[in-house]
Amino acid sequence: IRHHMREIAAVFVLGNFATPGFVHAVGVPGTRVMSARRRVIDYAVHDRPRGAELRIVTTDPAALEAVHAFLAFQRSDHHAPGHEASAPPSPRRTR
Repeated sequence: IRHHMREIAAVFVLGNFATPGFVHAVGVPGTRVMSARRRVIDYAVHDRPRGAELRIVTTDPAALEAVHAFLAFQRSDHHAPGHEASAPPSPRRTR
């Protein structure tokens, strides 16, 4: 996972979003703008205890809208919750 996240960051920083299009077999929302605005988007890989995460950061309004569209599509197509759902579950109370 860690290696894969670094590979993704390396091609995304170049504006190359061919892999998401190939994996999903459709044009992935946001990728055209993300490619065109690649100079105002940063990609940072952070190792996590059980893998890694790729953080996509921008302050550019058009790029930010594209990133949000891209991530919404990814979550939907992979049936994955957002990062809010990755918090550890609350401890169960027993009676």
